[in-house]
Amino acid sequence: MLALAPCALLSFATFLSYLTSSAHGAPIPYQFLQFNASELSPSTSLSVSLPFLSDSLFSTSLALPTISVASTTASSSAAFSAVTSAVQSLAVTSSTSSATSVTTSAVTSAAPAVLADTSDSTQSDINTIRQRRIAIILQDVIDPLVGTVSNISDWVSTLGGDGKWPSSEVDYTTGCGSQKANWPAELHWKRLAFMAAAWHGGVEGADAFVNNSSLSDAISRGMDFWFGNDFTDHSCLVGQCKCDVAGLWNTNWFSNLIGIPSLVGETCLLLGTDKLSQSQLDGCKSMTSRTAATLVNGVQGMGQLTGANTLDVAKITIDGGLLTNDASQIAEGYKHVHSEVVIRDAVKSDGIRPDGSFGQHAGLMYNGNYGKDYANDVLTLEIAAGGTQFSAQKASPDSQAAYETLWEGDLWMIYRNINTSVLHWDFSALNRMISFAVSDDQASGSIHVNVSRIQQLGDEWNSDTLKSVAESLSNSSDSANSGDLAGNRMFYANDYMVQRGSGYVSTLKMYSSRTLSTECINSQNPYGFHLSDGTLYTYIDGTQYEDIAGAWDWNLIPGTTTDYAATKLSCTDSQFSSPEDFVGGVSDGKIGAAVMRYKNPSTGSLSFQKAWFFLDNDVQHVMISQASSKSSSKNPVISVLDQKRLNGPVYVDGKQLEKGGNFSQATSLWHDNVGYTFETQDAPLSVDFGARESDWSTIGISEEPKGSVDLFSAWISHGGGSDLTVPAAYTAYPAVSLDEFQQKSQATQLTTIQNDDDVSAVYDETHNTAMFVFWKAEGGSAMFTPASQDGFLIMEASANAVVIYDVGDNSVTVSDPSQSLKSVHLTISRGVMDIQAVDVELPSGGEAGKSVTQKL
Repeated sequence: MLALAPCALLSFATFLSYLTSSAHGAPIPYQFLQFNASELSPSTSLSVSLPFLSDSLFSTSLALPTISVASTTASSSAAFSAVTSAVQSLAVTSSTSSATSVTTSAVTSAAPAVLADTSDSTQSDINTIRQRRIAIILQDVIDPLVGTVSNISDWVSTLGGDGKWPSSEVDYTTGCGSQKANWPAELHWKRLAFMAAAWHGGVEGADAFVNNSSLSDAISRGMDFWFGNDFTDHSCLVGQCKCDVAGLWNTNWFSNLIGIPSLVGETCLLLGTDKLSQSQLDGCKSMTSRTAATLVNGVQGMGQLTGANTLDVAKITIDGGLLTNDASQIAEGYKHVHSEVVIRDAVKSDGIRPDGSFGQHAGLMYNGNYGKDYANDVLTLEIAAGGTQFSAQKASPDSQAAYETLWEGDLWMIYRNINTSVLHWDFSALNRMISFAVSDDQASGSIHVNVSRIQQLGDEWNSDTLKSVAESLSNSSDSANSGDLAGNRMFYANDYMVQRGSGYVSTLKMYSSRTLSTECINSQNPYGFHLSDGTLYTYIDGTQYEDIAGAWDWNLIPGTTTDYAATKLSCTDSQFSSPEDFVGGVSDGKIGAAVMRYKNPSTGSLSFQKAWFFLDNDVQHVMISQASSKSSSKNPVISVLDQKRLNGPVYVDGKQLEKGGNFSQATSLWHDNVGYTFETQDAPLSVDFGARESDWSTIGISEEPKGSVDLFSAWISHGGGSDLTVPAAYTAYPAVSLDEFQQKSQATQLTTIQNDDDVSAVYDETHNTAMFVFWKAEGGSAMFTPASQDGFLIMEASANAVVIYDVGDNSVTVSDPSQSLKSVHLTISRGVMDIQAVDVELPSGGEAGKSVTQKL
């Protein structure tokens, strides 16, 4: 028996924390604890079943003075809905010396639990949330990749008497032989959810199937098949059971813990308890409850869930609570939603970062995949909870502010393909999901967010931010720049900068000691080593990089500097943190400068210093101030201008090319409304274009067939071995026709102030603005002559920093890419008599690396 000492308050979390500790010799995973559904008071007994354990495991007393264990007995499954209500209500407050005992007994009926203390208002809130949640599910389960309403009759006819579809329709391969990501067997439940939606009513064109008995029978058979073949070895939950273990499970924990239970919960809600048999209801509750259990106890062998995974599990928990009418379970789910949807300040945190970027997998920026799922979970759950006691507005105003921060960041990472009118995430916000073609309908297919729901939640919360985001995303545009957003934004928590202007979007992804380069999981993205090496994408009409990853040369990632093919590209060697911390940028909201000190973390063969200056009037200037290579001359050091779809003619020095080639004295290049000028001819230009074979199977699990893509690529060469031609610089002009490029490049007045190991700096005479990168820890100085004054001007910094100096306004914007400085001292000298000095206090904590503007 479990004996509780007098004057003890045993909370749910404390009880589970104790049982899952190793104090008694072996942990008991939380998801395997089963309780009865009987109402408890301090004087009644709690039925506990640990059927998978032998009595001998509990033959000795436990170490904690308040609890001891003598024995346990096996019993049948019990409703999770009673767990939280039973244990949370257990308070022992006796003044005597005898302990109140809690003994084992048979588990009671698994019928839906209605809390005795559920008030009328709480019950009304639950009914409201359930109704809204079902309305949302009806929209979301109708997936064109699964099928259409016209397929339902075929699904019913081909479903076997045993509840399975033919293997030609659904691949039920399970266990170690199954595909890890996007488990094909999930199609079984996707079909059932689709069919349940049609049976429920509310699906356009499916009126004939509402309450249809044949459809209902088919759904029932399909559910019985899966529940009858559900795994019983609970180590399968995290894919750690032996390969010969029977049951339907996947070696990827996500399918077992989130993918399948999410579909199960939605299907069961659509059918309702009145339609489900007792065994089906037990199956629904069993699968959702073992997922819900991980909210408190984490995942065995993985620890606590974070970021999008937390919200996915919370949603399943809430769906399970709505099914069983359990207010405690619903409250537990929403509590974890609100505790998760906050700003995360720690380096490499999962979740919403202070700058609006989103982290997942401890150091990866993932706004476009996990962040998208996270955003959708909040939309569906908070729309459902609007106006009730469970809403963020009433329970957690901080969650509302954090969620607004996320969408403020997301807006900068989204572009439009104007040919299809589809919104997409920047490739750098997708990480490994770049390995999917658009037709796979994964994160690369679109933003996968119902924009009208952003508006709906904005109205519910009276949030000007969300309403503005929805309006911006809803507006049409004649370029990739959806919403015509203009300016510069530095995402200092994830080493990422975005510049948006008239007719284009440019994004720059770097990485440092505080972030990770990329990831390869489930065979996705094996060649992505260079994806954060200063990757610069420039979207003009939004087609530039669509569906080309299967044909890419992965050693020519756009914008990167690399010792070509010197690093082996493989899944096992793709992810690294940089050994360098001086990576980041400065932004005043209109223009910005990004910097990256790089050393190849895999080979150590290449190092460089590189700066990107995003200037007024949509001019981008790039400086490579230092580079060294230990690679052989067979692996030349090059800076990639771009690698994208071929779209129209290619011009070098104003002459159209018939084919690619090498150009030792080139001064300009133009293609697809982007032009480049080269500061010196010491770095020869190479251009290549034409058809390339596309094979998506080499980079992941995309179902896109083989084909060919016409690609354009261009790069400048810095030489090979130890003989490198650096420093080097070039200027890019996005969103310009050939004529506009020729005129604009001649009219632009940029002066290189300095470009060496110590300082990289440029002066924009037209806009009277200078930008400085001080590479050394001790800072440095640089001198130039502004157009607005006769004499020279010297900018001096006391430490490594990046500075924008608006000469006309006499103001500085400063950041510390190393995120280690408390302040930086700047001195501006105009001749020998006019000297100004300022100490700029820099942000710390989660805002370290953020820019500060100060007027002198």
